[in-house]
Amino acid sequence: MNTSLYISAGALQAYQQKIDTSANNIANVNTTGFKRKDQSFSEIFASQLNNQVRSDQEVGRLTPNGLRVGYGTRTGLTQLVMEQGQATQTGNPLDLMIQGKGFFQVGYPSATAGAPDEVKYTRDGNFHISPNPTKQGSYHLVNANGGYLLDQNGQPIELDDLYEVSIESNGQIHLKNKDGKGTSFLSSQQVAIVDIQNPHILKNAGGNEYEIDTTVLPNGANAADYVNVMNPDDVQMLSGYLEGSNVDLTKEMTDLMTSQRSFQMNSRAVSYADQMIGIANGILR
Repeated sequence: MNTSLYISAGALQAYQQKIDTSANNIANVNTTGFKRKDQSFSEIFASQLNNQVRSDQEVGRLTPNGLRVGYGTRTGLTQLVMEQGQATQTGNPLDLMIQGKGFFQVGYPSATAGAPDEVKYTRDGNFHISPNPTKQGSYHLVNANGGYLLDQNGQPIELDDLYEVSIESNGQIHLKNKDGKGTSFLSSQQVAIVDIQNPHILKNAGGNEYEIDTTVLPNGANAADYVNVMNPDDVQMLSGYLEGSNVDLTKEMTDLMTSQRSFQMNSRAVSYADQMIGIANGILR
């Protein structure tokens, strides 16, 4: 009876996490660049109980000899699913969409004086201009959280108000005088798209952004070992488009209902196990 109670209680915890994951996916069905998460389960240790040790007594038996007793389930991996989201045309040349793998880098000033900027990663390419407080007449590209879009050297992209800006599919920035004089030319900076070798080391940082979870890295490894700036020839990007969420609402609702039913079944199992324990205690009295 205690085993039944523990098995059902463990399953309740696992299905609660599954419900939370599905609910978070559904809540972000319209979030730009959102990547859904998939919850998996793993079985807790199971043992074999041989109720008949003499094989000569089991002649003609069709069912397996012995009973396999499991000890429930628990949550396994919560994986980030990197499937491509649907493209939405906006017409804004500063809206960027990554096709295929990769993330934008955005930087934030560190809370510690003298420390390097904090770098986060996102698929949300909804950027807009923000005046550069240290240089009049220039501006940065920032996202809704105020993070600076970074270039191939990890520096904030700085644009001059004198030039019209267009961003190519490989991340290169074309500049042209607004007065129409002269020809267009390439900026020394380009939009950096980074490839993270194992996206499962990313953790949510809030605001539709991710950061490297250093607690899951092997001993002696650091975040820089897993982040590589992609070569422009390998970058596929669309200007004037945004990537939608890759959440399939039909699938998520189905998973949510299945998880709720499983949660309900295990809650009943806990109640029945409690009743049996109460009956046993009553008999002993």
